Amino acid sequence: MILSGLEVVNRQLVRNLRHIGQQQQPCGIDLTLRRVSKWTSAACIDFDNTNRKAAKTSTVAFDITGQEIALQPGAYLIDFNENVQIPLNCMGSIFPRSSLWRSGVNIAAGVVDAGYEGAMGALMEVKNPHGVVLCQNAKLAQLVIEELNTSVDGYSGIYQTSTSSNGLDGKKQPEVV
Repeated sequence: MILSGLEVVNRQLVRNLRHIGQQQQPCGIDLTLRRVSKWTSAACIDFDNTNRKAAKTSTVAFDITGQEIALQPGAYLIDFNENVQIPLNCMGSIFPRSSLWRSGVNIAAGVVDAGYEGAMGALMEVKNPHGVVLCQNAKLAQLVIEELNTSVDGYSGIYQTSTSSNGLDGKKQPEVV
């Protein structure tokens, strides 16, 4: 069962909302822009995170007024203002708002696992050959939370309680004694 936006707000599953009345939707909560980053290095992804190396990023600055970012076609990492606390009997999905795809911009993100607490982010792809201008705190995506038919152990990965969506390096190699 999908939780209504009102139920998500009442359960306080999403935090740091800019304006509840404008972000609460019938089937979820709108997520707003905090930061845009570009990748500056390659990443390494493996099976068990032993060799995982996060790609480095640099923040794309807002214009001199601090109100807008003009983005050219390409891929970007975005951080949302909001963070979440997903119960052990729920999971989340992030979808782009229709105003984005109508403007030639897409957002993709993974599942928000049961038990995850922390920052929210996504991949944003600007496909419009003329780019896009994003305003500070722009509503970009909608988080939809669904109840599972049972509670699960929950997420316990390296992103738990993270404060941004920048990647983290994986497990460190055990020391040889």
